[in-house]
Amino acid sequence: MLEGRESLTKYLFNTRRNEHYFCKDCGVRCFGHGTQTPMGEMYGINLGCLEDVTEEELARLRIVYVDGRTDNWSHAPAHIEHM
Repeated sequence: MLEGRESLTKYLFNTRRNEHYFCKDCGVRCFGHGTQTPMGEMYGINLGCLEDVTEEELARLRIVYVDGRTDNWSHAPAHIEHM
């Protein structure tokens, strides 16, 4: 991600409306951007790609769990312990 946009590849699937970005070298999904989701515009970030982020900083983040698997976007999944 530090090498610039040219080091990423964009993937569009299904409706081709939401963008998923992967590292061209290692294949890790770095982040995604959706403009036409049931929740409106959103970003998904792979926190494993970030360096030097403290536990305190992560604890302050607002995390919203949504149940896209069953198309119930206004509610969290029944089980989130593994997330």
